[in-house]
Amino acid sequence: MGLKKYIIPFAISLGIFLIGFFIFYLGKKDKENIIYENAVKITQSNYKAVKFGYKKLTDYFYFDVFDENLLKLIYKNKKKIVLKILNKKFKKLYKQNINKLIILDLNGKPVLILSTDNTKKFNPDYLDGPQFVYPLKYKNKYLGNLYFSVPFSAAQKDLNYIFDDTYLFLLKKDVGLLRLKAGIIKSIIPSNLSENYYYEDIQIKDIPVTYINKRLKDKVRSFLGKEKPFSFIYNNEGNFYLITFIPVFNLNKVLIGYLVRYSKDNTYPIILKSFYMNLTLSFLLSALLGFFIYVFLKDVEKFRYLSETDRLTGLYNKGKFNEVLQQEIQRAKRYKRPLSLIIFDIDHFKKINDTYGHKVGDEVLKELANIIKKNIRKTDFAARWGGEEFVILAPETNLEGAKKLAEKLRQAVENHKFPTVGKVTISLGVAQLEPDEKPEDFIVRADMALYKAKEGGRNRVEVAI
Repeated sequence: MGLKKYIIPFAISLGIFLIGFFIFYLGKKDKENIIYENAVKITQSNYKAVKFGYKKLTDYFYFDVFDENLLKLIYKNKKKIVLKILNKKFKKLYKQNINKLIILDLNGKPVLILSTDNTKKFNPDYLDGPQFVYPLKYKNKYLGNLYFSVPFSAAQKDLNYIFDDTYLFLLKKDVGLLRLKAGIIKSIIPSNLSENYYYEDIQIKDIPVTYINKRLKDKVRSFLGKEKPFSFIYNNEGNFYLITFIPVFNLNKVLIGYLVRYSKDNTYPIILKSFYMNLTLSFLLSALLGFFIYVFLKDVEKFRYLSETDRLTGLYNKGKFNEVLQQEIQRAKRYKRPLSLIIFDIDHFKKINDTYGHKVGDEVLKELANIIKKNIRKTDFAARWGGEEFVILAPETNLEGAKKLAEKLRQAVENHKFPTVGKVTISLGVAQLEPDEKPEDFIVRADMALYKAKEGGRNRVEVAI
């Protein structure tokens, strides 16, 4: 079997391990995706919770202040009176971080602007964070819309105050520059995630945001601008952080940036540990299975060897020889190639047994087997035919070539000094397969040649006619 007893177990073990790795890897990725999906949902939910708090304030203001009398003044275009009323009321509202109140006409143009910053015009491209719009109607007549907004910095501050994680608003560069130019903000801070994104304000807790951003820069870049939420796991010296990006849009549904949440994660280390444990277990099981297969194949090979081999000499036995003989005869006839057979035995072997005993006789047989192995080709097939008789099947060899091989073997035996007995000789018969000859006839002709060699005085080679 040779290398097969090593290659087959290794290949099976590797295959099983790779299958296990693939299954566990897919399981790990599924769990990661669940973590990412939950992170997105939590971040969106937290942002909605903050926005909901502000909406409750704007709801109260809208239903309390914009009564029929105020709507009538708006309808009659009494701007100064409306502004005076709203100025007084709006002071309470902007103390709660709602920094803009804008009344828009039917064409979406501002009729009245109240703002805590320097906003003079209404431009949805550089509006603030959470935004709320309400319809204005007087006696079923649509007048326009009421617009409220909350600064990103205020929403960010609330998120960081209410929840244990760190929240930052990452705004597109052009949005930040528009807001800066309009005087809404005094400065913007470049982001180390991307040169195309800026911060208006940075409020960091105990999470190394700057360090994480530098290492996530290349990974995040391909996702920014795709207008979809996404998450990453980052391992910082055994501390795992979950970074989640939620797209933020203006009133025209144009992307203006992302709400980024940085949170410590205790779930992913468990998933990672489970993955490596499963991988280790898979490796051990596949290695164990490979070992059992190796042992099994080794036992099969040993059984096959015992079933095909003569135990005394280590040569093939008669049963295996007959099997190979059938195969080689078929091959020789199919391809019309020569095939020769050598049959030989030890001269006066009975005398050796009678003189020195069967143990010495067995040693002679084993020594002869070693001489045979050293003097035949790799393509030749040697077997113990029975007792002191041996056979050699020589494929691709004609009668002349087989005779030379037999003579070489005869001389090697004659010139060899055997332990205890000294000199030993052999007699050999050689035959070449004839067309359409049956195996038994092939053997009989070689055996007849051996008989002729013995009749001719032994220690000689005879060729079948």
